[in-house]
Amino acid sequence: MRMVHSWPDRVRAFVGAGLSEPFYRLFSLFPQCEIGLSHHAVTRLTFPHRVLAGHRAVHLSDLHLDRYQSRHDLVAGEVKGLEPDWIFITGDLLNVPKGLPHLFRFLAQLRAIAPVYITLGNHDHYSGVPVEQFRDWADRHQITLLINESATIHANGGELALVGVDDPSLHRADLRCLPAQAQHRFTLLLAHAPNILDQMEPQHHANLILCGHSHGGQWRIPGIPTIWLPPGCNGRIAGHHELHGHRLYVNRGLGWSFLPLRWNCRPEIAVIEWTVESAAPAIMAA
Repeated sequence: MRMVHSWPDRVRAFVGAGLSEPFYRLFSLFPQCEIGLSHHAVTRLTFPHRVLAGHRAVHLSDLHLDRYQSRHDLVAGEVKGLEPDWIFITGDLLNVPKGLPHLFRFLAQLRAIAPVYITLGNHDHYSGVPVEQFRDWADRHQITLLINESATIHANGGELALVGVDDPSLHRADLRCLPAQAQHRFTLLLAHAPNILDQMEPQHHANLILCGHSHGGQWRIPGIPTIWLPPGCNGRIAGHHELHGHRLYVNRGLGWSFLPLRWNCRPEIAVIEWTVESAAPAIMAA
């Protein structure tokens, strides 16, 4: 689907790039100047579904990967140990064009583990990298880029409908790509920003929505409300959220924005496991 973006969206992308790019270029000169990004948490989400029972996926978000670091090897090693059937990444892959080789060095490691599906976030658009270039690099590395598109994965006589929309915080998401509800199908919606939940209408169906964008607040000071959230979060910082029967999980992501600092907010790898049990969905942090 081809979407026409309004001039306010274009202006916002221009301003966002102008504000953020100098920070990334500055700190790229000091690659070891990172605090709180080397140790990540693993969160396990369990969902009952007969068709997908026994399958597992890993969800990552907000890589902001402009320079390859040793911590990316640690993440790849952790993901490999989780033995996923699929890997999903919900946007903000990089910040500046020179990050493309570093980004796909990391994604290639993940692709050697399992099929990788990615969407774009606001910083991917701010970066100035054309969508066609993202798609070309993804195709060359056998990675599936979903931009208001869906893919069907067949499993155990049923299917996983995997839908990826463009960034909701820039009003680029087109939910017409969502398939109709079906008993044999688990529909998983990948979107960068949590405000996708507010864009879901009664006719839209998704068993689960995965997103990022918030960085979990990035800096958490005990006793003080979260002071940093980008537009498009609508107050959703991290974890599980629900609205009108639609379920959303907000991943804290792996990278940083503006400052290479996470405080009391560990980077996150989320693991989705499907079971045959009829119990309510469970979430467990490790």
